[in-house]
This record gives sequence, structure tokens and C-alpha cells, in this order.
Amino acid sequence: MILKPRMKLRAYALLTALAGFSGFVMAQTPPNDLNSGFIGRWTGQLEYRDFQSNSQVFLPTWLTVTETADQRSLQFSYIYDDGPTKTVRERMTVTLEPATAKMTFVSDRDKSSDTYAVEGLEEFAKLGRGTLTLTGPGKENDKPVDVRITLTLRRNLYTYRKETRRPGEDFKFRDAYTFTRAEPPSGQ
Repeated sequence: MILKPRMKLRAYALLTALAGFSGFVMAQTPPNDLNSGFIGRWTGQLEYRDFQSNSQVFLPTWLTVTETADQRSLQFSYIYDDGPTKTVRERMTVTLEPATAKMTFVSDRDKSSDTYAVEGLEEFAKLGRGTLTLTGPGKENDKPVDVRITLTLRRNLYTYRKETRRPGEDFKFRDAYTFTRAEPPSGQ
């Protein structure tokens, strides 16, 4: 069936309205579209609060982000320079589930798995960049805490900031990453 120009316009308007009516733009977006901005090689630093001394510690860090074969998750491969003879490696699998607005982090190092509620997905999906705020329960020194993570992705800058709080307290800085791309992204 061939649509006349006026019918094409109506069909387009109807599809656009239905897509907007879905109420959650993310349901229309394939997972790899949300992942693509993170993929690549990054260089920067890890900053964290040492619990014993309460001092800030900075470690040079390299990060390579790749997509899993099924395009549903990302592999974050970290290398930390923790002194003249100590290099630490960690691989984190990160899965963003737009339909449920949840993000899960699974570490190969300590076998931990943490899932957080995600805010800001709709705006993030529009550009493939922006800020996501993750919240949920966690543990710190074997005690329950609330966790708030702020992820900001720009064209050549990626930041991750984690804050925690015990019940009845204010959020306190826990750790943060600041990365720039090791090389400019192609075609952007």
C-alpha cells in the first residue's frame, strides 16, 4: 500500500504521538544507544576517602569500556596505579535496564552486586549524554548505608561520584572518578 503525502504525515504524527504517549521514552531506545557514549578508552584518577585516616587519596587510573556481546551491558575494566610496585585491576559489569529504571554493578574483584534506582534517563536518552543519579541501599564497613551516585557523561568527560550516609546523617563523600577520553571519539 502506498501512502499519499497527507497520509504519510498523519501516520508520522500518529507514531510520534504513540511514542510520546508511552510515557517513558527509554522503552523505545535500544540498550546499545544508551551504552555507546561510555564506550572507549579513558584516563584519569580515582579519589577516595580513607576510612582509617579520613584523608583523601588519589590514584592514577585507566579505564576501558566495552560493550558485551549481547549489547545489554558494559564492561568497565579499571587499572589503578597504587604505588611503585602495586597495580590493581578490576572489571565491573554495568547493566542499565531502562524499562525498570535500574542500574546494576557486578564486580569481578570482590564478587559484589549492587542495584540502584536511576533518575534522569529520559533526558539522558535524548542526547546519549547528561547526568544520571543513582540511589539505593549499600554497606560500608559492614553497616547499612544509603548510597547516592552521580554519573555525568559528556563528549570527552566522564565523572562518577559516590556519596553514602548512615540513617539520620547527611551524605558524605566516599569516592569519585574523573576521566577524559584517551583519544577523541570518531565521528562526533
